[in-house]
Order: sequence, then structure tokens, then C-alpha cells
Amino acid sequence: MKIEWEYLFTMATVSILAVYGWHQGDVSDIHALFALGGVILTLMVFIAFPLKISGMNLGNFFMQTAILMFALGFPALTQTAPRLLGAPHPFTVFVGTAAEEIMRIAVFIIAVAAFGMPRFAVVASSITFAAIHLYWYPTEWFVAIIAGALFSILLLYYESQTACVVSHFAYDMFAFGYISTVFFLTFFFINLIFGLALTRKKIKVEI
Repeated sequence: MKIEWEYLFTMATVSILAVYGWHQGDVSDIHALFALGGVILTLMVFIAFPLKISGMNLGNFFMQTAILMFALGFPALTQTAPRLLGAPHPFTVFVGTAAEEIMRIAVFIIAVAAFGMPRFAVVASSITFAAIHLYWYPTEWFVAIIAGALFSILLLYYESQTACVVSHFAYDMFAFGYISTVFFLTFFFINLIFGLALTRKKIKVEI
């Protein structure tokens, strides 16, 4: 299994921001724990099992981001609302969504690297994603399992951990009303166009 160096950089950055934000009172205890716990689990896998670090495949990144944005965001287009009163600051949204992904992806990596069971990885990381969201939305656990399964299946196919973080953050910013429908759609189509262009022509561009 390969891990993007861009994701490792993001993971390290988010862990630092999570500690700083927690100290400042901008990041919740649970999100700080998700970030640090996910980092520790990922490091344990790196120590115990051989994992390949590689650059991001841009075609896969764009396609995975576009598909996730479509699946998550388009159902919400019919019920968009002005920015929610009391919505968390964008900094808090970024750290929170990234921390959730770091924990979910850590469980996914463990199941694949330690047990060689990609299907079990999808199930385990989906349940983890649902468990994470039980803290805020206990009535939406089934939806969270479906969303977690979609994230994990696409991660298994496209292998872009960074795309999980970007698409999750883009959706949450849209859901909280920080970005407009026009911006969300524009960002979606940019990812879709570049993804199709790079994957259909089988152009492998890594950074």
C-alpha cells in the first residue's frame, strides 16, 4: 500500500494545529484526540510494516475528489441555507474534518497493511467514521456508515488519502455556508475535468 507524502505532510500539520487549536480553545478535545490518535496509529503501522511513500497521482486525486464532492454535496444543493448561526470557524472546520479523516484512514491503513484485508478495511473504517459522528449526530449513524464506506472504497481504488481530506473539508465548508453553491460547483467541475483528462489518457502525473 502506498501513502502520499502530501498526506503525511498534511497529517503532521493538522496534528500541530490540533494541539495549538485545543490550547486556544478553538478545537474540541475529541478532535484533538482524533488527530493525535490517528497520527500515532499511522506511525505504528509504518514501524511494523513496509509502506511505500510516493507522490500524489494528480489524475487519481482529481477524480476521487470530484466523485466524493458529487456524492456528498449534490444532495445538499436542494436544501442549501445561509451560514448557520454559531457555525464553527473555518480553522476549526478544517482541523475537525482533517482529524476525522486521519483517524478513519489510520484504521483503513491498519486493516490493509497488518491483515491484508482491503474489504475488511472498508468495513472497519466505515464503522469508525460512523462512531466518530455519533458524538455530534447520533441519529445519523447509518448515513455516516454509507459515507464512510464511499470514502474507503474510493480510497481503495484511487489511493489518494489527500483527496479524502480535501473533499471532506470542501463539503463541510459548503454545508456550513462558508462557500457558495457557485464556488462549490466550480471547484467540483475543475476537479472532474482535470481528473477525466488525466485518467482517460492514462497520463500519470505525480508530484
